[in-house]
This record gives sequence, structure tokens and C-alpha cells, in this order.
Amino acid sequence: MPQVQKVMEDGSFILGEHVQNFEKNVSRYLGQESLGCASGSDALLLSLMAAGIGAGDEVITTPFTFFATAGAVSRVGAKPVFADIERKTFNMGCDKLEPAINKNTKAILVVHLFGQPVEMECILSVAKKYNLTVIEDACQAFGSEYRGRKVGAIGDFGCFSFFPTKNLGCYGDGGLITCKSPENLELVKKLRVHGSKNKYFHELVGINSRLDSIQAAILDVKLAYIDEWNIKRKEIAKKYSEALSAIVEIPTETAGTSHIFHQYAILTNKRDALLSHLQKKGVAAGIYYPLPLHLQDCFKYLGYQKGAFSVAEQVSNEILSLPIYPEMTDEQVMLVIDAVKSFYE
Repeated sequence: MPQVQKVMEDGSFILGEHVQNFEKNVSRYLGQESLGCASGSDALLLSLMAAGIGAGDEVITTPFTFFATAGAVSRVGAKPVFADIERKTFNMGCDKLEPAINKNTKAILVVHLFGQPVEMECILSVAKKYNLTVIEDACQAFGSEYRGRKVGAIGDFGCFSFFPTKNLGCYGDGGLITCKSPENLELVKKLRVHGSKNKYFHELVGINSRLDSIQAAILDVKLAYIDEWNIKRKEIAKKYSEALSAIVEIPTETAGTSHIFHQYAILTNKRDALLSHLQKKGVAAGIYYPLPLHLQDCFKYLGYQKGAFSVAEQVSNEILSLPIYPEMTDEQVMLVIDAVKSFYE
């Protein structure tokens, strides 16, 4: 790749021109000012730090997501507070928010899980009512849209991951954070380089979270193809849904949204047996996620018991993701479909 070669020749491996070019182009794509960082996990951490969230504060989020979402809340010293999900979208239900809000609540951290956008209008309404910061975990949803707007560019902050398996992935770790306000953008710029604006002079205690120039160069090339790749994922998802809707519970695309199917996740009460069958057929299905966050050992101190979030717990026992990626051939898609059907036959 000539862009990578150019980085090697320039010798500017951290931040610099290549990162700035990618930040400019991705900001244009998302419709929000954006800054690269080292990972999606760091994007979450930086957003919480910039929002001033720390010890004694509470952040409401979903129990059904990758660990980093709630892990970032704990890392700033705040308390993750969970609200149950909707079965049809796998996303946090807005109607579950208000009962979880108290005087210590400072933010709502929503997750556009598997590429399905959250009902943001309701989230923003609740946040405005209680003066809460809205942080979007869009790490699995690059290119998804909610009512014509790119997710991750609707709340106060948006967080993206460029882990290699994501819809837009680099060749290592990488992340992005969007900021609605110019003040927060400048704050994150400092926080990602140890709280420094001028080298060796530190205004804040920040972290080291910079996007490598090589990764930025790779992402800048791939950015031009992301919509095409997401369309291909949607086409594959449509084939799965048309073929399997009569035998398993298929994912839905809610009105006014554009789901980009980072995962194509079905629900079945025969999940483990189906998974074993598919593996024997050579189909690489997977479980995302087998145990909700409120039942993880590291969060026992929060005091949640089994049964606290019944929908998330049931989904964790029934969910199964089928292979989906833009390069899948029609033959491979049919192989997966036939393998699922053969189990039920």
C-alpha cells in the first residue's frame, strides 16, 4: 500500500499529517469534528474524562455489550448503573432509563449494538430533562444512521473502534472520538497526549492514546469503501432473513434507522445445540455475548443478582451470530443457510 510506504518514508509515526488527513475526512463523513485515539476503549475513557465524570458519579448503560463500555466507567472511578435491553433490537430500552436516574447520575452511555442504532430521540429527551451528558458507543456501528444522521455524531460524544474485525477496521488497534462542542474537542486533544497542549507542559493529567500514522493512512484508504461494504452486509443480512425467518428469530431494522450488521445475530432456544451443529459443518458462528455485564465477577460489588435484567439474561442464553462480511460469496451464504436449516430439519 503506497500510503503506508509514505508513512515509512516520512518517519512521522505518531499523529502528524496522516492522522490529520484522516481526522478531516472522517469528520466530513460523520458530520462531526473527530479525533483519532489508540482504541475504542480509549475513546470511551476519554469521553468520560472530558465530561468530568469520576468518583461518586453514576453512568447509566446497558448490561448487554462488550466489557469495555462499563469498564471505562469503572476506570474513571464512577459507578456503572444498568438498564435492561429490548429483545428486538438488543439495545437499552429508553423506557428503562428514568427509574435508574438519581442525584448522582451524570451521563447516559448508549451502545448501538451490532450496528443497530438506539432510539436516540427518546434518549436525548430524557438527557435534556435531567441535564445529562450523552455518550454514544458506536464502536460496532460505523456508518449506521438514525433518521438521516450518522450515529456517533448525535450525542455529546461518540466513540468508535477500528479493531480489525470492525466494519471499518485498521491493521491493529485504533479508535476515534467525536465531540459536539469545540471546547470538548480541545480538551480531548490535550487528554490524549498526557494533558499537554505544548510538549512537556501539562495542564491536565491525561493518558497516552494516540492513533498511529500507519493505521490512519490505512483507514483513510478504506474510508472510501465503507458505504459499499455496509451495503453488501445489508444484502447478505436480507438473504439470511428471508431464508431463516420461519425457523429462528431474526434481527430487525427499526423504522428510521440504517442497520449496518456488524453482527447478524439470531435468537433460538436451541442455541448451544445449533452452534455445535454449525461448527461441525465448518460454519464459524459465535456468541456475542454469553454473560451480561451485571453478572460478571468484576461487577459483583454493584450488588446485582441473577434476574435483575431478565431480557438481557434471556438474550445471552439464546443469541448466536452467523458469519457476515462483505467478501462473502453467494455460495458461502447459502452454505450457512443450508447448515442452519439442516439442523431444524
